Amino acid sequence: HVPNATVVGLSDVDLNKVTELSKELETVIFSTANPEELMKDPRVDAVIIASPDPLHVPHLRLAIASGKQILCEKPIATTLEDARIISEEIRTYESQVGKKMINFGFMRRFDPCYQEVRRLIASGDFGAPTFFRTVTRNVSSTGATSTGLFTNIAIHDFDIYRWLFNDEWESIQSFYPRRSSLSPEGLADPLIIIGKLKSGVTMVADIVAFNNYGFDCRVEVICEKGSIQIGTHGDVITQLNGLGGATKGGPMATNWMVRFEPSYIEELKAWIEEVKTGVLNPDLATVEDALIANEVCALGISSINPQN
Repeated sequence: HVPNATVVGLSDVDLNKVTELSKELETVIFSTANPEELMKDPRVDAVIIASPDPLHVPHLRLAIASGKQILCEKPIATTLEDARIISEEIRTYESQVGKKMINFGFMRRFDPCYQEVRRLIASGDFGAPTFFRTVTRNVSSTGATSTGLFTNIAIHDFDIYRWLFNDEWESIQSFYPRRSSLSPEGLADPLIIIGKLKSGVTMVADIVAFNNYGFDCRVEVICEKGSIQIGTHGDVITQLNGLGGATKGGPMATNWMVRFEPSYIEELKAWIEEVKTGVLNPDLATVEDALIANEVCALGISSINPQN
């Protein structure tokens, strides 16, 4: 799917997964359970970090030591303290090198639907946006924690709407509604978030880790003159001048990978192009973007648990 790039090495603690993926790709020339060995190998030009969230910080430190360009999946860290520390290390490193070396994976920036919503808002046809409603509901979320609903799921909302509206978050307030009896014991699920951007545009969001019915990611931006929506099936629907569109129906995706596969591919294409040409892509998330997303997560967590 990604021209001008070849996967030559893989690293995972589960070497069975590595073997299976190597057979599928047919381009892998070496594999290892040691990520440091992968990053230092001279046959590797650039590295994608797609490890579990708690491993991002140590793997980013290995990335800095490797001197290679990196695309690290969000989040930058699972705690705000760690995010601030590793962000400063990355800034120092990039300052010494003299260029951006590490990007972060917020794939919704490359989703055609979100890009179309951004274009429609910029057109002015719908008037100024006033507020928006958004939902992200997983069928299931293996290993989910209550704080992880912020740093693993809601973090997408905190990044994509900052990007979409070219605005900064002013406040976040979080609430726990009635807990779902179908969620694992000890998990505060679902989660409701009300956020306000500095422009006054306000978000009402819900996050569900175990919705048990199908992957459901939707948004509606309510503007002065009309409504712009992204449906469950990745369709953009508008309501303007008395004409309303209809949402698609049909079988739902089982997880976010199905819905956002094209977005991941476009993000990878953009990253590879930046690596090869040195021309910065403004939609690729930087260390500053990644840190801000974690800062906003911390606001949401502290609004429920003031001691944090």
